[in-house]
Amino acid sequence: MTNTDYELIRLLVQAEGARSRLDALLSQREAAQEGRGLSPKPEEIDRAREMAETAERLLNAHARMVRTV
Repeated sequence: MTNTDYELIRLLVQAEGARSRLDALLSQREAAQEGRGLSPKPEEIDRAREMAETAERLLNAHARMVRTV
């Protein structure tokens, strides 16, 4: 494997983790709306959404860069 492959894997894992975190917070908010538990702060959800979007953009940019090289 090359450094590019490792970087791609790292970015994939990072994007997956960020998306999982956002999904968990959204599920937690939905459960709270149904009376099952506490809801995360809106700022926490917004931050998780930003992290997921940023991770996805980094992954896409890296993939484009690899294809053009």
